[in-house]
Amino acid sequence: MRVKIIALLWSAGVLLQAFETPIGEFQTHVEFYYYDINTLGSNHENDAHATAVGGFIAYRSKPLFEYFHLGYTHYLSYQLLDGKNPERTSLVGSAGKDISPLVELYVDYSDKSWEMKLGKQRLDTPLINDDTTRLIPFSYEAINMHYRFDEQSLFTAGYVWRFRPICSEEYTRMTPSGYAEDGVGYLGFNTEFGDVQHQWYYYHAPQLYDALHMQVESKTPYDTSKDIIYGVQAIYTFANGEGINIENRANGGDDVQLLAAKLGLESRGFAWIASLSYNFGEDGISRGYGGLSSLYTSSMITTGKSQGNPFAKSIKLRYTYDSASKKDAYASALYLTNVTYSDPTLKDINAIYIDHKFRFRPREYLHLRFERQFIAGEADRSYFRIISAYEF
Repeated sequence: MRVKIIALLWSAGVLLQAFETPIGEFQTHVEFYYYDINTLGSNHENDAHATAVGGFIAYRSKPLFEYFHLGYTHYLSYQLLDGKNPERTSLVGSAGKDISPLVELYVDYSDKSWEMKLGKQRLDTPLINDDTTRLIPFSYEAINMHYRFDEQSLFTAGYVWRFRPICSEEYTRMTPSGYAEDGVGYLGFNTEFGDVQHQWYYYHAPQLYDALHMQVESKTPYDTSKDIIYGVQAIYTFANGEGINIENRANGGDDVQLLAAKLGLESRGFAWIASLSYNFGEDGISRGYGGLSSLYTSSMITTGKSQGNPFAKSIKLRYTYDSASKKDAYASALYLTNVTYSDPTLKDINAIYIDHKFRFRPREYLHLRFERQFIAGEADRSYFRIISAYEF
């Protein structure tokens, strides 16, 4: 029944886009997703694979009273074939069932300098974001505000009171870091000074922990077609006062002291980037308060964001090229990552990650992603994804 409803909505969206309509803009997107997790040894109890089809239909109204809009986005992830431990792929719900969440239902106000959005929505901040690595993204019940000082400078403020992860339909106060019974507020500032880009975010979670995320990046011309790029990242978390409920926390989180740096050479067609990261704190911060916290040394699976003082080293090679007709684009990337731990109970990891994307329109593509982990003293693991998307 749910699939029929979504199919009808998509059909309606396609039909409405075929004509001039005074009521607003419709967008429909269909995606196929296959995910395989394989342990390369005799024990395959934790192996998983799932095949799903899904996507979304979205609507944004014409301006109301000149500055206001209404928005709506509904997603679906439907398992096509029988899988093994499909819940481990995050393509279905925790009980292995199809999911169809209401991801966006909001009202927003926007003019030349201000934008304010209230309701269910996707967010894009370093430690609270949508994480588009599955069919369905994270979303939040929140108020989010942007103020643009000029073309280079943007101030952001917001408050989230409920959170919905990628494999759920429910909005609750549970985050990947624990139970945020008083929500999470944040302030952000993005600006540029010449070729130097600055990003600063502060998060206040009264019943979890506070966090500071800093990122500074720049580039220097190497010749007429290449740039030397470099940047630093820092993530620092700390307890926000006496009397907070430590039992609310999941996976630690209040002692992250993570530093990362990158250096590379980049052009339109080719890039190589070397990165390092080290977490001086005792806790990891894989997903922050929601979404997928970014880090220079992260690939598809392997990361330097975990606990145990990980020291991660990464080399990334990327090659981008057009088809002979110039209508299609191809991009291939290779990551070589090494993660070692000062904690002797954790296993060192070497990983190879291969990514290839064939894009035949801006939002229509075929994406292949493969990662192989070589884990000291354990069976190796492989992760493989096939993603194909089409937008009406």
